[in-house]
Amino acid sequence: MQNDTLGKKIADLHTRIQGQMGNVDRIGIALYNPESDQLNTFMLSPDGTMPPDRFQMHLADVPSLMDLHHRHLSRTIDDLDALADPPGECARRSLAAGYRSSYTSPLYAHNRLLGFLCLDSAQPGYFRQDMRIELDTYAQLIASLISSELYSTRALRSAVALTRELGRHRDEETAGHVSRVAHYTRTIATALGPDAGLDDEDIEFLFQFAGLHDIGKIAIPDHILQKPGKLTAEEYALAQSHVQKGGEMIAVMLREFDLDHDRHAQMLCDVINCHHERWNGSGYPRGLAAEAIPLAGRIVAVADVFDALTNPRPYKQAWSLDQGFDYLRTHAGSQFDPRCVAAVERCEAQWRGIYVRFHEPPVIPVHPAA
Repeated sequence: MQNDTLGKKIADLHTRIQGQMGNVDRIGIALYNPESDQLNTFMLSPDGTMPPDRFQMHLADVPSLMDLHHRHLSRTIDDLDALADPPGECARRSLAAGYRSSYTSPLYAHNRLLGFLCLDSAQPGYFRQDMRIELDTYAQLIASLISSELYSTRALRSAVALTRELGRHRDEETAGHVSRVAHYTRTIATALGPDAGLDDEDIEFLFQFAGLHDIGKIAIPDHILQKPGKLTAEEYALAQSHVQKGGEMIAVMLREFDLDHDRHAQMLCDVINCHHERWNGSGYPRGLAAEAIPLAGRIVAVADVFDALTNPRPYKQAWSLDQGFDYLRTHAGSQFDPRCVAAVERCEAQWRGIYVRFHEPPVIPVHPAA
């Protein structure tokens, strides 16, 4: 799904670095999410013979990268195969891909950690000390490109977050729901990966957008959102209108942020407009079926329903995680894209971890003694 995007700009930089320095065989970028303390592959520029190697890990589990971050320093390793200690996860993956030396630098924007840049070479001792100053300059340039690319998306998310915060007392579950759905979405998208036409950049933006799926609920009255019993037909129709209202709100935001023509704008619209469509065509608002439903909507639909089932709502108790997984399996091919459900089954352990990490026990009101 890449054309003239950040990925192409990084690839062009890779070509320029190779032209100046020779055997810099791969550029790898991992983005950092402070909310989950996770590093996720954002982009890999392979040399054409070695396959991309996606990864996801907690920064706290990589002491060498933590040290670089705390000291704001870059690092070179002359021979990955000759490390005195057992190699860390990043070094092990580079070795397994056939690389022998590396350069690593933390990436910052406004003193905030964005992630890490790693350059690899199949030649031992390739990243000489005299190259380091120039490589540090390239790292700053790459950080600027990433920050610029993500700025509009984060600004948009901030605007939505502010709106949600103003109304958060209407629904204390919102923050946890948003975080879980976003992380569930990332795991499905990562599991589907290139076979579904998703590169690392697409996966990151889908993660950023997934939490906005229900933005239209801001426009739905409290007496419907918080109703403990079954909705009437009229109330249900009004509740369903949150999809249309969300689409209208996002259209305004995209216009105000001048993002109408951004290549990821359509993905955002698909998340909001299509997360209640069903594989068999029985969903809403448009009754789309199968692959006529945009992939982003199909993925978020699975994440959203699972989270709604496994957490309490005013009208129901929470299902167990096992019941939630059973529901997805039972409705694969009818309500859900079967490929997305198959991806969930491959990521079940990760989903259980996400649930625990972002679980919010219900608040029990305490009444003062009479």
